[in-house]
Amino acid sequence: GYLSLRNGQKAIDNLAEQLRSDITARIQQKLETYLKTPHQINQINAEFYRQGVLDLQSVESLKRHFWIQGLFSPDIGTISVATEEGTFIGANRAQNYIAIADRTTTGGSLQRYEADANGKETQLIVEKNNYDPRQRAWYQQAVKSGKPTWTPIDRSASSNRLDLSAVYPIYDSTQTLQGVFLVDISLSQIANFLQHLYISPRGQAFILEPNGDLVASSALKKPFQASDDRAERVNALEKKETLIGAVAQQLQQEFGQLNRVSDSQKLTARWNDRDIFVQVTPFRDRFGLNWLIIVTIPESDLMGQIRTNTRTTIILCTVALLVATIFGLIANHWVTRPIWELSQASQKIAQGTCNSLLRQNIKEIGRSSNIHELVVLAESFNQMAVKLNNSFAKMEQNNAELEKRVAERTASLTEAEAEMRAVFTAMKEFVFIKDADGRYLKVASTDPKFVYKTDKLVGKTEHEVFSNNPKLADRFVGYIREALETQQSVTAEYQIQSQGKEIWFSATISPILEGRPPGYPPAVIWVARDITDRKLAEAKLQEQEEFMRLIVEHIPQQVFWKDANLVFKWCNRNWAEAAQLSSPEEAIGKTDYDLLADRQVAEDFRAADRKIIETGIPQLHIEAIKQKPGKDGQRVWLDINKIPVRDARGNVIGLLGVLEDITARKVAEEKSEQLLLNILPKPIAERLKQNPNPDSQRGIAIAEQFEATTILFADIVGFTPLSSRLPATELVNLLDRIFSAFDLLAERHQVEKIKTIGDAYMAVCGVPVPCKKHAEAIANMALDMQQTIACFQPDLVEPIDIRIGIHSGPVVAGVIGFKKFSYDLWGDTVNVASRMESSGEPGKIQVTATTYEYLKDRFLLEERGEIEVKGKGKMKTYWLLGVKKPSERIFKAEGRRWGAGKGGHGDAETRRS
Repeated sequence: GYLSLRNGQKAIDNLAEQLRSDITARIQQKLETYLKTPHQINQINAEFYRQGVLDLQSVESLKRHFWIQGLFSPDIGTISVATEEGTFIGANRAQNYIAIADRTTTGGSLQRYEADANGKETQLIVEKNNYDPRQRAWYQQAVKSGKPTWTPIDRSASSNRLDLSAVYPIYDSTQTLQGVFLVDISLSQIANFLQHLYISPRGQAFILEPNGDLVASSALKKPFQASDDRAERVNALEKKETLIGAVAQQLQQEFGQLNRVSDSQKLTARWNDRDIFVQVTPFRDRFGLNWLIIVTIPESDLMGQIRTNTRTTIILCTVALLVATIFGLIANHWVTRPIWELSQASQKIAQGTCNSLLRQNIKEIGRSSNIHELVVLAESFNQMAVKLNNSFAKMEQNNAELEKRVAERTASLTEAEAEMRAVFTAMKEFVFIKDADGRYLKVASTDPKFVYKTDKLVGKTEHEVFSNNPKLADRFVGYIREALETQQSVTAEYQIQSQGKEIWFSATISPILEGRPPGYPPAVIWVARDITDRKLAEAKLQEQEEFMRLIVEHIPQQVFWKDANLVFKWCNRNWAEAAQLSSPEEAIGKTDYDLLADRQVAEDFRAADRKIIETGIPQLHIEAIKQKPGKDGQRVWLDINKIPVRDARGNVIGLLGVLEDITARKVAEEKSEQLLLNILPKPIAERLKQNPNPDSQRGIAIAEQFEATTILFADIVGFTPLSSRLPATELVNLLDRIFSAFDLLAERHQVEKIKTIGDAYMAVCGVPVPCKKHAEAIANMALDMQQTIACFQPDLVEPIDIRIGIHSGPVVAGVIGFKKFSYDLWGDTVNVASRMESSGEPGKIQVTATTYEYLKDRFLLEERGEIEVKGKGKMKTYWLLGVKKPSERIFKAEGRRWGAGKGGHGDAETRRS
């Protein structure tokens, strides 16, 4: 038992080291993923403030913005901002409340309202008087730090839990403090992760601060003790009677202080008379976080397998990280919808049927004559002026005829005037006739929203009308003179202040080329349309697009978008870096042929993408190896999702791809698979993977009856005296070399190793995969084991030998129980094979009469006679000597007609070499 324990100690140490490192890596990955979100949100909000998207004075827009951000971050607590004026605005989507503190609206008290699904306040929940966020510890710490940082862990103000807050001070262009952005996260999420993380039956994981305060633990539901409105943190150094306290005390003894642990340390602690494997790893980030990740595994959880000669199957399959592609789907919906609306509005503008938006790019439209009404209107004015001048000239020359035709002419003019008035009445544009100095000659506008009274404009210049804005008046005069000098239309957009509001206009200034009487100053026709609604829509669209761009650029997945022709239209920075491009813009307009060196691989990708576009069926969670290796030349595994993009009518217009790097998970799965196959036969391992969570009362109960099997027991003779003379390390190394050689023989002869017991070795053939030549395979392996053990003799001071026993028969094989299980055999055949070994002689192979019947035609055997077998009585046994030559097999078949008798093999005996 002692030798077996020492032999397994090294393997257990290696397993414990690997398990601790794996658990620590998974905890680090969880912390990095969970803790970077609050600072990303603060960074996005700070960028929005610097770009003018967020107004710290607008309470409603801040509430709506924080509420929408909570939709995309369900694990986040309160998202808020506090200003230097003492205003506090916050939203908590997880607990459905809005918090407001403002001197003017709440009188300096903090009011917390229950909110509906749209973020609207419904009823007052809590009111806290005399609340000044500037006096809060988190605000003062952010101001003192002057940069993004973490606040100390504290109890949540709204729930019975510990929160960690990320703060981000914001400054204006003069570096004057404007306020602090704050995002809370709950440490209960980390505790839940640790509690659901399987380490070992009694293994624990916990996170400490350098002062010993507990952050989260897999053993404690709450790392604090609630007392009224305060939360007393649990200090591990004070919990001496617990495993956490014992480990913390030993760390403090070894390093003096916990904050002196600078890198990952592995040690063994003593607690309750048991050895505990411990790994402590510092976890730090660039925002000042300094924690210690501690993983403990009792040695008894692993050594129990050696004592009971079983191998614990450790399921190391890492649960895939739940990273959803919701952001991509929402981004698709938010981007395509406003684009579609803008497209519809543009069509209405081009058709002239929309009254709330103005035509885009008026100058180019006018040159291409798409705005037919404006061209006709300008020509109508010119033609009318020409006709009037001709009429006046003709009236002077034909004064006599004027009286006769005055009635007819008056009627014609009246009709023309009525038509023009009807045209102007139906128009939504403002039309002016101005001279080169900007003087209003004529004004035509029936729109009631016109900012000036038309009867007061005629005769005034631009500088008189806009006396409070001379720069704008200069611009207007410049447009007029440019149109007159170039004799071409000029387009311009400008805004006018009216009754405290900004009104945007788009104008076309066209020179009047014909119809001006001699001596009249040159003039232009100025046609303007109100585009305020369009400008507001463009600003809102730009704000939404910028918000979505920031979200997509900061998610960890790789995202790209192809159109229906499989041409890349867009990608985020992560995808561009993975494709080894310098920037996302470099991918635009390219195809797979441009990005992949292997044209056939590119064609395969395009065929798969084309199928998705044609069928409209998404391709989800496809795991594949990346075509281009990683930076270190290693292969990269990807989880690929491709979703068809549809327009408002349901037509597929492109393809959205979301890729996630799952290399770490695949490597862990491969290691776990190899470890499992080293413990159990492959068919049994496959069945166990199909039932990874057996009934805790009934166990796994995988057992099968095998009728034709052969079992081998081998014991090293002379090993016990040798152990008293060799150092323990050399003894274990020798035994490891011998058994490793036997393992290779088992693999070569397709024999299943069952277990080792001290210096004994057990193997079987015909289990779990039936084999017709099970006895022959075991016999060949036994002969090879004799030759192998002889190879170790030259290195030993004292000789050793091997005693082997073999028996054939039915057995039951399988796995039972639900903890620390291994593959084993049961039945009388096992006992008889063991008796064959114990009753044998050193250097010989003893087989039963049953096995003899399987081997007699191909192997040399010598009858030993009847011997007394414990529990079985008298049994006839044989010595296995070697493999027959072909001539000896013929001799056996012909009835030994050459006179060979019992025991007469003599010189014909052939040993395997």
